[in-house]
Amino acid sequence: MTTSATEPWADTILAARDSQAAWSDIFNRLRDVALATPNPQTLHKQTLTPDRLLAESAWNLWQDFPTHAPKVIDELKRFWTSGTASGTAILILDALSLRELPLIVAAAKKRGITPVRVEVRGSEVPTETDQFAKALGAGGRSKLYNNDPPGPFIFSGEDTYTDVLNLPFEDCLSAVKPKPRLFLWHSWLDDLLHRYDDKNDGHTTVARETKERLGSDGFWNFIDRMRKGRRLVITGDHGYAVSHFFSDEVKDDDAIKLLRQHLHAGRSAKEKPDNQWPDRHLPPLVVKNDGWLVVTGQRKWKVQGGFPHLCHGGLTLLEAAVPFIELPPM
Repeated sequence: MTTSATEPWADTILAARDSQAAWSDIFNRLRDVALATPNPQTLHKQTLTPDRLLAESAWNLWQDFPTHAPKVIDELKRFWTSGTASGTAILILDALSLRELPLIVAAAKKRGITPVRVEVRGSEVPTETDQFAKALGAGGRSKLYNNDPPGPFIFSGEDTYTDVLNLPFEDCLSAVKPKPRLFLWHSWLDDLLHRYDDKNDGHTTVARETKERLGSDGFWNFIDRMRKGRRLVITGDHGYAVSHFFSDEVKDDDAIKLLRQHLHAGRSAKEKPDNQWPDRHLPPLVVKNDGWLVVTGQRKWKVQGGFPHLCHGGLTLLEAAVPFIELPPM
């Protein structure tokens, strides 16, 4: 099935086919929409309809997402092992979302860099850093600091250098070591989100700073250093949501009580063996995955202290769909 950026989302989401094909079509559609939508608020509006369809009509797709959606890590494995005479580099930008996809592609083309390919792939569930790191065999992001990854890390090797960075990009050039393979993880964007997660206008500040940083010489000098003799993929561990724009505030008293009890003001939480989530709501409010409760759709509820303005962990398209951009070597 082929998709068009202008056809109704219902034609993409509700068509009768297996979940893997459905998610592939949804991701292709999201890529095209994101590339054509550099304004983050406009992009959020573009996800209102598909997020509602997935949460209220096609919730089986969210239930199948952990096992059927094309994943970032699987795509990285294919990239890492594909035959080439060039070196290989991966840059994980923590919390990279579809909002940043058109910014990176436009800035690359402005500098005369034509991406080899631009895709959208799925995060792990819940959409959290630790969950992604565990799927890499790292146990946690910090385990990759200073080229000392744990044995199970899937991209380990004598010719590989790993590190986790948080300095300005222009100060990270020395972190690009003369190794054929690089796996670098930068926490800048995730740090920025958590700095402004409780501010009503935090999304505006994040959008402005993100646009400036991803278009800066410092960022692209860092990218070019990584590309020197190496193919490079820029991707993320998860995206993020702006709950200020969520389309659905839960009103049902029973549902609010359950959400407060199990998730407080979060998008995901470990299910407690002695306090399990009751399956009595249709459409379901959460997906259960590997011991986790994960909220589906653009849902928020009243909690003491207010719901976090910027968040991740749940299942909306802007949390769970991640850019995957391959750039050629220099």
